[in-house]
Amino acid sequence: MAVARVDRVHIKKGFSVDEAVRCLLEHTLPGKVEQVLLQKAAQRVLAEDFYSPFQMPPFRRAAMDGYALHAAFTQTASPGNPIRLIVTGEVQAGAGEIAWHTGSGSRPLINEQLTAVRIFTGAPVPNGFDAVIRQEEIQSPPSLHGQQSDAATWGMSQIQINQPVQLGKNIAEAGEDIAENSLVIKKGTMLGSKEMAILASFGQEHASVVAQPVVAVIPVGDELLLPGQPLQPNRIYDANGFAVEAFLQEQGASVIRSLPIKDDAKVIAMAIKLAAEQADLVITTGGISVGDYDCVAHAADCLGFEPLFTKVMMRPGPHSSAFINQGKLLISLSGNPGACYTGLVLLVKPIVKHGMGLDGSEAEWKQAILMDDVDKPSPYPRYIRAFVWMEQGEWRVRPLPNDKSGNIAAFAGANALAAIPSEGLQAGRQAAFLSLT
Repeated sequence: MAVARVDRVHIKKGFSVDEAVRCLLEHTLPGKVEQVLLQKAAQRVLAEDFYSPFQMPPFRRAAMDGYALHAAFTQTASPGNPIRLIVTGEVQAGAGEIAWHTGSGSRPLINEQLTAVRIFTGAPVPNGFDAVIRQEEIQSPPSLHGQQSDAATWGMSQIQINQPVQLGKNIAEAGEDIAENSLVIKKGTMLGSKEMAILASFGQEHASVVAQPVVAVIPVGDELLLPGQPLQPNRIYDANGFAVEAFLQEQGASVIRSLPIKDDAKVIAMAIKLAAEQADLVITTGGISVGDYDCVAHAADCLGFEPLFTKVMMRPGPHSSAFINQGKLLISLSGNPGACYTGLVLLVKPIVKHGMGLDGSEAEWKQAILMDDVDKPSPYPRYIRAFVWMEQGEWRVRPLPNDKSGNIAAFAGANALAAIPSEGLQAGRQAAFLSLT
């Protein structure tokens, strides 16, 4: 993920969420193109249009297990007037030619219209045969009462057909799926299982993809412990570091997560400097408010980072900030888990998607009926964790209880963020929501 140069204009400190996202997108460019092995390409973004190098299927092939035959010879078939065909050979998937059912292995001297060839799904349909009848639709003929038949002479079996077979039945014609040089997958497509199947079907050993953004995550706070350490008085475990790492991986980024560091400007500056040398984007959590020990902004300034914005008009997380230095972005999020997660969804996700070559600037906000009053006043719009569901053809959204920015219980039941205007919103009104699933 490359970063554009900052335009040295007056930096507005208080941005709306939309303004903050636009600002970040202006300073973020899609990553470079790289070739990766196909088995490493899943969940990566295709960097260039993929055109079919040959037609698909590449040859006429059977779509069912059954018998290849001549459709015209079956048009008079009925239960009262069945057609009997001699099975002269078989063709398996991957076979180059018919395996004849003769002792010599050569083609029997029988009128071809009176013959059928046992064939299996995916096998090439032999020249001259123009339909395939499913094996479930044929019958073994009754005894011929001692009469000597061509089939018996050659030591071959017969099948009985009681209905006409349509020309081309159960045959996939060459090129009927995809013509040669057709646009099959567009640039900017995330390669999922369907796209991987297409690339593999065309024998692609490698794929051209956008390089994954490398994001460094730095949790900040004297109070932070690593999971696994004994819980100490007045200390908490680092939840944000793991949450941010998992969130970024869900978006397709490559993540470098550091151990929690202390609220010390020199230590923070050293960690940011090291992270910026390894990553396209650096994210800190904690230490960005206005307290005496909130040192991230000072550390960034000491390193020469210029502020893009130092306040976003949203609750939680109004002190979310962004800085830039020598083409590297630094985004600083709140240390409160709810505020940190809100910043990830609203600010970080769009630029990570953009850096991967996806259009991530437009959040997919939808409207739902608000089920409970949200009347707590706020100087800024609030983005609260909520549960949304469909009922009687309409979306409904219910704010989760006790959704304070430092609380974590609401994470378990939340599947959406609901946007509430600063003046609040009454139950029954329409509220915008953003799905988290």
